[in-house]
Amino acid sequence: MFLMQKKQKIKKEKDRIEELEKNFKKDSLLKDFFTGNKDVTLTLIDLDEQIKNLDKNLKNFKVADDYYDVQIEADKVERELFDLNNKIIMLQNNIESIDNGLNISPDINKNDIKKIYDEANVNFPESMTKKLDELERFYEKLIINRKKRLLEQRNRLDAEIMNKSEKSKQLQKELDRLMEYLGEHQALDVFVSLSNKSAALKSKRESLKKYQDLQLEYKEKERNTGKELISLAEKAEKYLKQIEPENSKLINYFRFLAKKFYPDSVAGLKIEVNDGENQLLFDIDAKIESDNSDGINNVKIFCYDLTILFKGHNHNIDFIFHDSRLFDGIDERQKVDMFRIVYEHFTNTDKQYIATVNQNQIDEIKKLLTKKEFNNIIVDNTILTLTDELALGKLLGINVDIDDK
Repeated sequence: MFLMQKKQKIKKEKDRIEELEKNFKKDSLLKDFFTGNKDVTLTLIDLDEQIKNLDKNLKNFKVADDYYDVQIEADKVERELFDLNNKIIMLQNNIESIDNGLNISPDINKNDIKKIYDEANVNFPESMTKKLDELERFYEKLIINRKKRLLEQRNRLDAEIMNKSEKSKQLQKELDRLMEYLGEHQALDVFVSLSNKSAALKSKRESLKKYQDLQLEYKEKERNTGKELISLAEKAEKYLKQIEPENSKLINYFRFLAKKFYPDSVAGLKIEVNDGENQLLFDIDAKIESDNSDGINNVKIFCYDLTILFKGHNHNIDFIFHDSRLFDGIDERQKVDMFRIVYEHFTNTDKQYIATVNQNQIDEIKKLLTKKEFNNIIVDNTILTLTDELALGKLLGINVDIDDK
């Protein structure tokens, strides 16, 4: 009994590990590890590194409740600074245009006109000289006024550029301050997101670690189970040799019963050690070598049950129950032998035989029994007669509707 319990324990533990591994295989996270696409050990090293870096960042994390308000303010200052710098560039372009305008002078003067006339041998009248002098003075005055106006405009632009440049410096300082603050701090939701990522990585690592531990445990259990099963099989073989005298009594009793049905057939019980990966320690095979008649298996069951009841050990069962189906397919002479054996073996004992027998089966054996035998075996031992004519004649005394759903 101890040896069988030990094998059951070994098999159950092996089944437990295999069931755990089967459950791990269903995990989408571990699928690639089972198929060999990923290495558990290397993945754990990588996860440890990621977790370490994340936790370090979280430890130094500065949360700013007003992070997004500051970010909005920084964006606003940046846009103002961009617009202001564009205006300064436009003003500088205007000054450059003014400087180009200040350098403009007449392309030709009075002397140049006279020279053209002289080269053409055309007389240059005095009245023309006077008009040219007046025209030259007019253009000089016009240029002076224009330069004066441009200089005044340039001075105004210089002053405006100076004011805007000063404001630009202030905005740049403000932007730098805001960006520095944003660089040193983070938003709360970013902190939460990183915390969740760290927790997810740790959960993933825990699952992989369990899987790795299970792999090691499974391999160790597999090796130990093999050794234990071999050792157990050796002990079981020794045990069978030790109880061989007791087994012989069982085998002989089974043969004794079987010979009543098949006198010329080899019969007996074959008991061998089962060294397979299961909870069975022994294979017990009831054998009756005959012509494989339809009823031989039912006869084996009958003989085996009686052998266990009368000659078996380690049980407290004092009765046998056989359903009417046991008598199906058995020759009517063998049915008679069954009831004779039961009558002989159970009479004047503390054991009980219970059987449900159909009327047609009773009619078959009645023909082969004497009236006295029939009364002694069947009539005197009939406890309950069931019919289907009325509800009172049924097993429970009522009609029972069985829902097949």
